[in-house]
Amino acid sequence: MRIVVSIHDLPVWSIPASEVSRLQTELPDDEIVDARDLEARRREFESADVLFATRIRPDEFARAARLRWIQSSAVGVAGLLPREVVDSPVVITNARGIHSEAIAEHAVALALAVRRSLHIAVRRQEAAEWAQAEISRRPVATVTKTRMLVIGLGTIGARVAAMAAGLGMHVTGIRRRTAEAPVPGVSDLLPPARLRDALAEADVVVLALPRTEHTRAILGAAEFEAMKRTAILVNVARGRLVDEAALVHALETGTIAGAGLDAFAEEPLPPASPFWKLPNVLISPHTAAFAGDYWAPVVDLFLNNLARFKRGDALVNVVDKHLGY
Repeated sequence: MRIVVSIHDLPVWSIPASEVSRLQTELPDDEIVDARDLEARRREFESADVLFATRIRPDEFARAARLRWIQSSAVGVAGLLPREVVDSPVVITNARGIHSEAIAEHAVALALAVRRSLHIAVRRQEAAEWAQAEISRRPVATVTKTRMLVIGLGTIGARVAAMAAGLGMHVTGIRRRTAEAPVPGVSDLLPPARLRDALAEADVVVLALPRTEHTRAILGAAEFEAMKRTAILVNVARGRLVDEAALVHALETGTIAGAGLDAFAEEPLPPASPFWKLPNVLISPHTAAFAGDYWAPVVDLFLNNLARFKRGDALVNVVDKHLGY
């Protein structure tokens, strides 16, 4: 079987050569090809049976006549879903669940840091300023009096909900399939049609859903207006889930109190972005998934799925290509 590995998005989303070598060692009967540039992708995709990648262009897919399955090294698969792939029989699987604990922990950390004004403390520390009086004027409820809204209850959102409930927060969740089994830690489960009602009650809003044609800019000016003036937004999902211009306006005008942001529409975040200078924003550079060894468990998942693929068994984490997750 010919397996093409093409996961090379600098500076950090690039599979180490050592992990590609591990695949070659553990799969001696298969041909493992590492395609690290555009020309190699064009050449190697043509004869690939399996693709281990994060993106594919329509012209690349048109050449890949033998392709039967794509394993994504990430949870999000938007880069693998041109219309030609969606309409084809090629199966897509993702890395759902691999880094959920780390991402959920990061989301809760951002929420607590912004609510407790730790981002202000760090800025004042750099200037050797004692900010006790300033921070004391920013009252914040304790966690047992805090309501969190988690939008998206996949493996990441469910983990966020469990962590927040464990701290004592009242957690409301929003998901499309409200009839499915209850999510531990979620006290109230609502459909997307109730989003603005839920926003009006939340002290912390966490975005933990995939980017699809239905979720693009799910939070815009009207949604920020619906939120409490004391509420904060945490985004550990995708930047394009938010109308960023509307978010900047909401933060500048005090429509919402603050934000902890790990994902942006353009990354790296450009130096000219207004987010850098907003005093009520805590930025982390899309690092929520990093904890310990990022790549080894992703490769382990691929190896497990490859063994299933060869046996004809059901694959783990099959993506509904029409829904986008």
